[in-house]
Formats: sequence, C-alpha cells, structure tokens
Amino acid sequence: MEEVIKEINSKNESNPTKLFLKNNFNKIIVMRRVQKFGGWLSAMIMPVIGVIIGWGLLSAFFIPDGWTPVKAISDHVTGNLMTYLIPILIGYQAGKLVHGNRGGTIAAFVVFGVIVGNQFNPGFAADSKPTPQFLGAMICGPVGAGVLKGFDKLIEGKIKEGFEMLVNNFSLAILGAAMCLGAFYGMPYVINGISHVLGIIVKAAINAKLIFLAALIIEPAKLLFLNNAINHGVLTPLGLDMARETGKSILFLLEANPGPGLGMLVATIIFDKKSRGQAAGASVIHFFGGIHEVYFPFALMRPALIISLLGGGLVGDAIFQSFGAGLIGPASPGSIIAVYAMTKSEALNYAGVSVGIIGAAAASLGIASLIFLINRKKYKKMGQEELQASGQKVVQLKGKESKYIKTDAKKANVEVVKLDSIPKTIIFACEAGMGSSAMGASILKKKFKEAGIPMKVLNYAVKELPTDAEYVITQEKLTELAKNKAPNAVHKSINNFLNKEFYDKIIDEIKLEMDKHNEEGKTK
Repeated sequence: MEEVIKEINSKNESNPTKLFLKNNFNKIIVMRRVQKFGGWLSAMIMPVIGVIIGWGLLSAFFIPDGWTPVKAISDHVTGNLMTYLIPILIGYQAGKLVHGNRGGTIAAFVVFGVIVGNQFNPGFAADSKPTPQFLGAMICGPVGAGVLKGFDKLIEGKIKEGFEMLVNNFSLAILGAAMCLGAFYGMPYVINGISHVLGIIVKAAINAKLIFLAALIIEPAKLLFLNNAINHGVLTPLGLDMARETGKSILFLLEANPGPGLGMLVATIIFDKKSRGQAAGASVIHFFGGIHEVYFPFALMRPALIISLLGGGLVGDAIFQSFGAGLIGPASPGSIIAVYAMTKSEALNYAGVSVGIIGAAAASLGIASLIFLINRKKYKKMGQEELQASGQKVVQLKGKESKYIKTDAKKANVEVVKLDSIPKTIIFACEAGMGSSAMGASILKKKFKEAGIPMKVLNYAVKELPTDAEYVITQEKLTELAKNKAPNAVHKSINNFLNKEFYDKIIDEIKLEMDKHNEEGKTK
C-alpha cells in the first residue's frame, strides 16, 4: 500500500484536496483496501470453518429431518454449537489478530454479551427469534481487543515491578465486563438492523428468482481476490441464518461452485497444447482440492475467457435456484468433495447440486471453446513470452499482482542466494494460512524429503507470522506485510505455486549453505 501511495505522490500535485482524494480514493488503493479487508475477514472465519463443517455434519445426521434423527443431540448439541461456540470462536480469532491471546480472551468475553443480548432482544418484529451472532462476533471481537490493546499501550512501562499480573488481570476484567454489558444492551439494535437489511435484500433476490445474478459479481471478484470480503463478510453469516431456519442455503453454493473454473480449464486442455499439462494438473487441484486460485492464471492469460466463467456461474446458479438446491453449511475449500459432504440429504437437492455443477462446467466449457475457436489464429501464434506479457498487462490494468500467473521470466525471485545460516524452519504464508500456503508447504516438504534434507516446513496466516521467523515465502502482494511481521527473516516472493523451478532453487540455497557449513566444520 505504501508503495502505491508513494508512486501516486511522485506525480506533482499542489492541490491538497486532489492529493487527499488521490491518496485515499484511487482505484488501486481502494482495491487493495478491499482485498486487505477480505483477508481480515478470511483470517477470522477460516480457522473456525472446520467447526462449522462439523456442526453441519452433526445437523445432517441428527436434526429431526436428518439422516439419523436424535432429538437429544439436535436439542442440546447442534443448537448450542451454533448459538454459543462458533460465534465465540470467531470472536476469539478476531481478537487474537488484533492483540494476541489477551485480545482473543476479551473478544470472547464481549461476544458472549452480544449473544445473550440477542436472546434478550432478538429483533424489531414481535415474532423475532434469536439468531446466530456471526456478524456481531466479527464486529465486536476486534473492537473489544482494540480497546484492550489501546489501554495496554497507554500503561506500558508505567506499572511497578511485581504488579504486572494484577494490572493485566484486572484491566481485562474491568474493560471486558464493561464492554460485555454494553454489548448486551446496545449491540442487538446494531446487529439486528444490519441483519434485517441484508436479510431483506437476499430474500428479495431469492423470491424474485434473481439470486443467480450474483455470479456477475462473484466470478470477477475471485480473479481480483475480492471474494473473501463477499464470502466471509456476507454469504457465510447470512447462509448460516438461512440454514438454521430452512435446513439449507443456496448462498453456500454461489462462491464454492467448482463448475465454471473446471469448464474453462478443460477447454484449455483441449485447445492449448503449450499449457495442457499445467491445466490438467490445475483442474485436479481445483475440482478435488478446492483451491480455485489455480485457474486464475489461465483466465488472466486470455481475458476473454472471463466470459466463460461468468456464463458458467450464471447457468450453475440459475440451476441451483430452479431446483431450490442448497448446502447445510459452507463448503470450504470449494472442492466437489466438500460440496457433496455439505449437501442436505434430499434426493432432489443432490440432483440440483449435481446438475448445477455439471451445467456450470458445460456452459463454461462451451463458451471457452467458442472463444478458443474464434481466436485460434491469435492464440496459436502466442508463445510463453506473449502469454506472460499479456498476463502482466491484465494484472496492471486490475491494479494487483496475481499470485498464480506463470512468470518464469521473473528470475530475480528465484535466483540462488547465499544464506547467512541454515534455517531451522521455513514458513509459507498466505492471507488465511490454510489454502495456497498449505499447498506450497506440502510441495516444499516433498522436495526436501526427496533431497534427503531434514527441514521443518510450516504454513501460517501472514498476520500471525512469528516475529522470529527465519525464512518466509509469500505471494508478492503479501511480501511487504510479511517483512513488517518478521523483519529479520529471509523473504521470498512466489508468483506461481505450481512452478517447480522455484522450489528447486530453495533446495539449492539450503544445500549450498549446508555444504558451506560442512566445509567450515572440516577446517576446524
């Protein structure tokens, strides 16, 4: 972000009003801030997704219309998981991002006030019922942690020796109790108002049979890495509310549908001999692994293929809508396995989900094939250099680097360099610490094992990087943030997580330092 502002300010501008607007409302800066906000939401929700999926599985089996109904489990386990545990965990994660474990603890305290406040004051209508407080947790958790963080900074260095624990415990207790009561009485009005407005919009779209048009926003948002803000900020909280009321929600299918990306990748396999191998591998990772980012470079290389993603998304969502299909919880990652695991156990619902995914893939494949045929002369002449230049031009137009555009020409990022010491741990970091970083860490672990090098490789959310990290690998767009979190580490930027050459260079670096270390040991 700082680099963008410096670049803007390098252009002479004497008018302070125009300078303010350029520094705060420039399209690149706005996009980066939305991406950062999406990453923030993702970091709150993603660590809890496993618990949400667990709730979904319990609901699928044990609620009254589930596979094997058990009233006691339905009444006492599934309901309380949704009402208490999941919002408190979200609040804890949000608070932890702001102020570590202390922030997480006070955030959980405050979120409890939000939850019971909603039970005391469930809504504006006379027949309102308490709802899961996911939005409340995502708002109040960071606020509560931020207040405690501000207080801790205010008294930093002013506490007499021996009184630290006393002050820390009582400051959390007093501030937490005050904010818990404030949340109990005040937040229901705020959260109920927000939920009411968003609920009206979504229900109106569903009733008007227009929910499929969400694909026009969601599919391009994926390519701009803006989908986290939409998915975790709107679709997941509202979807969970709908699932609690009706047993399923179409909102969980809108972003997770792997059909559009699969269709575009299959067309690439058929018509692009140069990228056939990469596209085939990406299609498996995308469809079964649920990591949608792997198809982004193929669309960005040929921007016209974005039309196929839009077409596939519209067709798939329209089919979901016509069947009344939905999932009982979020499918994360967006794998076909996760989607079927979260599909409500109804024959028509399974049919709707299946036909929707197949229809989306078929529509995307058909449109992408037509685009390849229309542009066959142009695409046939395109070599790797032209494809890379085209991809970089699209990135510049969109104001953002894509972590998966294949850029073998960028040798500067993968040159073998001399290290000062052999790192004990190498860390892959991404926004949420669960998707692309997990895949990169898995590939690098395998490479080290093949090379016979005992190296610990971990994956983290970039916001949770340890300050004493030794060797960190991130996407280019996250490198500056990673440097701020771990200033003394060796930092590497990766553009294509499937680029084997990048991993080979890392192995070579470690081998070079190990050889140097062994030689020094012999001379001694």
